[in-house]
Amino acid sequence: MSDATESNAQPKATEAAATPRPRGFAAMSPEDRRALGSKGGKTAHKRGTANKFTPESASVAGRRPHENGTAHKWTSEEAREAGRKGGSALRRRRQSEAS
Repeated sequence: MSDATESNAQPKATEAAATPRPRGFAAMSPEDRRALGSKGGKTAHKRGTANKFTPESASVAGRRPHENGTAHKWTSEEAREAGRKGGSALRRRRQSEAS
């Protein structure tokens, strides 16, 4: 009996050491993810269940974290750093597109 127990224990240890393979969206290529997301969005609009933001609903959604106390509270140093960065990421992207 102990021989059967030992032989069953060996593969489990090897499986645990193996790196897990990506599943679901992580296993898809970016093009496949984009196509699947596009298909879902088109279907939602056809069914009438897609979220349609209005300025009023966006304003309510933006206020909610502040009312719940979960909004990020900037320190003065964080605000200064963000101000120094400005739109640098957007600026770099536009420069690379122009090249």
